[in-house]
Amino acid sequence: MRLSKFISEHTEAILQEWEDFAGTLHAFTSATKAQLRDHAKAILMAICLDLDTYQSVQQGIDKSQGNAPDGADETAAEAHAGDRLQAGFAVEELMAEYRALRASVLRLWQNRVKQADVSDLQDMLRFNEAIDQSLTESLARFSANVRDSQNVFLAILGHDVRNPLGAISMGTQLILQDTTLAPRHLKVAAQVLRSTQRVSDIVSDLLDYSTSHLGGGIPVTPAQYDLSAECRSVVQEMKLFHPERDFRVEVEDDIEVCWDRPRMSQALSNLLANAVQHGAAASPIWISVSREGGEVLLVVQNEGDIISPRRLRVMFDPAKSFTMKSTSERSASQTSNLGLGLYITHEIVLAHGGKIWVSSTESEGTTIKLQIPAAGKAPP
Repeated sequence: MRLSKFISEHTEAILQEWEDFAGTLHAFTSATKAQLRDHAKAILMAICLDLDTYQSVQQGIDKSQGNAPDGADETAAEAHAGDRLQAGFAVEELMAEYRALRASVLRLWQNRVKQADVSDLQDMLRFNEAIDQSLTESLARFSANVRDSQNVFLAILGHDVRNPLGAISMGTQLILQDTTLAPRHLKVAAQVLRSTQRVSDIVSDLLDYSTSHLGGGIPVTPAQYDLSAECRSVVQEMKLFHPERDFRVEVEDDIEVCWDRPRMSQALSNLLANAVQHGAAASPIWISVSREGGEVLLVVQNEGDIISPRRLRVMFDPAKSFTMKSTSERSASQTSNLGLGLYITHEIVLAHGGKIWVSSTESEGTTIKLQIPAAGKAPP
């Protein structure tokens, strides 16, 4: 008996095994029959339809690798992942359901087919490809929903933290205006204000990080301005914060751009802060801004420890960069951070239609380059 026909005629038996297994998962302590079975029948019917549809060898390989063409509508596997996430499933439990489904179908079919021929082996191969494709769809939807929920949580958290921070900042500024206070009290108040501003900057980065994942990147509002003057202003501001460091600036005059001025200044400030933090204290930090045809090239370079190619690949992804750190590196909060600044810089550059890359060698140190069209990103 062909596998697709077997599944169609024995759907209830297969679903019962699915239901029995789902009931053993800790997320379902008291679930109804419909909740346990969820989209299982629709997934089976999709597999049957796939088994009865002609496909080339390459199409089969693509499907087994999770690279089947995307359909216009939501698949049963994607809907199943969303429901299981809402039910409290872990990703391991979602995978276990597909593992159990694969085993159930093949075991029940084996009991019916005593001797397999070439068509049976082909059906088994096609079935495994279809299961892999469904599993891939489920995992992709599950992971995307988890990321979205985490980013919404971070956005809400960052938004809620801003209100008490604003109150602290305003109160501290009022205290600093009180000339009757003792100098040591004023010094403490000034430190509180600086710390509040630091926390406010972190919250702003956190909000940028979360909203960029939710809304397709960081929003920008381009306008015409003199980049040369703005770059010199940002560097001068950084010099005030770090008077002990040597900043060497080469900026061409009269570079007119159509960019989001606050965002690009934020990006440059992030790059300079990164160079200060990770560059060798006794060596200069080089900043250059120049034209290259219709584009602008901005370069920030510093000497210091060489960054391995493995770390360079994830430098603009704070989550991956953090997971690559050792336990001691993760706990060294006084010398490291989450790397949100570099991520936000990367997103700002992309939002302007530019590109950013980094290199790190013994002879040149660490160099980050930005290449962005002076006219900004072309409208879609």
